[in-house]
Amino acid sequence: MNQPMTNARAKALANCAQDYHRWHPTFSLGEKLCLVCGLRAYCPFCLSRPPTTDARLMACALHRQERRNEA
Repeated sequence: MNQPMTNARAKALANCAQDYHRWHPTFSLGEKLCLVCGLRAYCPFCLSRPPTTDARLMACALHRQERRNEA
């Protein structure tokens, strides 16, 4: 019974390894968390410092749209 859950978890972690994370917003403005592997990402326009040393740079939806409008 536990085998399908193990396979699903392995597939989800494989997706994270290929940079297909399941991002979920946190309560901090401009910060996201991957629900599978726990990696954090932050918007450099919203936050002046990364939340952790291994956090990824990722523009938030607001700043992505502003950058598109500028181009």
